[in-house]
Amino acid sequence: MALRKKRFFPLQIKILLLSLFVVIIPITTFGIISFNQTSQIMQQKISLSNMNTVEQIGNNIEFIVQNVHDISLYLIQNENVRTYFHLQGNESIDTIYHNKLKIESDLQQLISPKIFIDSIYIKGVNNLELNTADHRNELSPNTVSRSAELYGKPIWYLDTVYDYKNRPIKVLSMVRSIYDTSNITRKLAVMKINVNADAFYNIYKDKMIVESDEFFVLDNNDTIISATSSNKVGDTFDYSMFSKSRLNSDMGYFQIKFKGLVYLVTYYKFGNNGWKIINIVPLKQLLKDNTKVQDDLIITIIICFAVCTAIITFFSGRILARLKKLSKLMGKVENEDFDVYIEPKGNDEITRLYHSFNRMSAKLKELIQKVYSVQLKQREAELMALQAQINPHFLYNTLDNIYWMGRMEKAFETSKMVQALSKLFRQSLNNGEETTKVRNEIEHIKNYIIIQQIRYKDKITFSLNVEDDTLEYFTIKFVLQPLVENAIVHGRRDQDKCGMIDISVFKENGKLLFKVEDNGVGVDLDEINRLLEEPDGKRGMAIKNVNDRIQLFFGDEYGLKFIKKENGTTVIVTQPLIEEGKQ
Repeated sequence: MALRKKRFFPLQIKILLLSLFVVIIPITTFGIISFNQTSQIMQQKISLSNMNTVEQIGNNIEFIVQNVHDISLYLIQNENVRTYFHLQGNESIDTIYHNKLKIESDLQQLISPKIFIDSIYIKGVNNLELNTADHRNELSPNTVSRSAELYGKPIWYLDTVYDYKNRPIKVLSMVRSIYDTSNITRKLAVMKINVNADAFYNIYKDKMIVESDEFFVLDNNDTIISATSSNKVGDTFDYSMFSKSRLNSDMGYFQIKFKGLVYLVTYYKFGNNGWKIINIVPLKQLLKDNTKVQDDLIITIIICFAVCTAIITFFSGRILARLKKLSKLMGKVENEDFDVYIEPKGNDEITRLYHSFNRMSAKLKELIQKVYSVQLKQREAELMALQAQINPHFLYNTLDNIYWMGRMEKAFETSKMVQALSKLFRQSLNNGEETTKVRNEIEHIKNYIIIQQIRYKDKITFSLNVEDDTLEYFTIKFVLQPLVENAIVHGRRDQDKCGMIDISVFKENGKLLFKVEDNGVGVDLDEINRLLEEPDGKRGMAIKNVNDRIQLFFGDEYGLKFIKKENGTTVIVTQPLIEEGKQ
């Protein structure tokens, strides 16, 4: 019986197979495990970061809601409001109108710093109204009825008001009843506080990571009151993607699969009214950089296999040594040490592997840094959300109204002062720029002088001398006002004589000079120099501010110089001639 001849199996193939099992498969497995572990870590960190973001957004929205609630409590407790809605019609029209204007003005001042509030409207049982806006506000009978059923508890709902041109304005309204404090069963009025529809959207619009990122703010009835997609506002939230029961805690996150895509859902419940915010974003979009790492890993494995197939029999020892080094560094990556780098040496496939590994570790490090960057932006958003803003248009309009009221009442000095103050404010805002032309600075100080002349009448006189060819040069804002104000203080210490303040602007030796002179009691130069270095509380703060800003903008060789005279003080501000303003 003849022995069956064994099939020939080349040693080279055996070596290649051995290399496949000994080198390629372990590296591939290790890379996949390392990638999966890293991916899981990244997913967890991104999810936690996203949850913190949603929590911060919810807290910022709750800040607005709480502000509205606090304002409503103020209105309920406000004696003037309750008195106004106690009126029964036997008062004169002038009395009612005067009270209306006074209360509406107070309410407008109350909400003006809160830019998220559109208006306040109150309708009394006695048919009297209060309205802080120039557009039409109203309350439907159904809303009034619902408010009465809740005995003073607030109602939130989406509404539409109309401006004076009958154009619709979307708002989120809070409605609650006002009762007589002496008789809690007697309803006096129903208030409606309107919040700008975009107020909530503006909080989270900058937190959107990708275009498909979606935010939803829901009330206690799951009605969408704010969303990244405006066409969904007012609809009931669709829970077809996931069960509502998964929102079983105050905050959290989970992943869902919907129509072939994996989504990260993050939610946060805030306040005492059952509101919540939900964020839905494709996980693939959040991990797009991680996908690139995965592709690099696959390419790396393919290259490694090709290298081993070609040269394993000749360079196995060398290859194994270099792969051992790579394996060691990949172990560091697995232990979340992404600050690794292999110095590429040679010109072969293993060198490419090194480059790929460096790119992979760099990508992983970049992803970690992005997570921390998101956390830093969250902290910055916390401070930004608490900053108060001023509506300059409202300020100008109010000052104009006061000006014309003064004119009608023939209070011409008051009107003149208000007009000067309005111009002061306009110059002060100056579109947020730090510099201005000398022409504008002179206009600013003229308005300031008008106010002071009305205030002090004949107790202080002013003179202003400005060379015409200095008007188009640039300087920093508010150079003269603090110095003139300081001169007024010193000029009035001697109440028995008339104060005189001379202001001049001129060029000298290629420099621009501002000079303010007074005939007051004079200053202590040693004390002035000390205050320029370190103010004593509020003393010296203004002059130090001017001096520091001049030196910051133009250099330490410029700034303020004080000269004590026999009768009075002279202060000179020196700066270079600047023909273009600095931003």
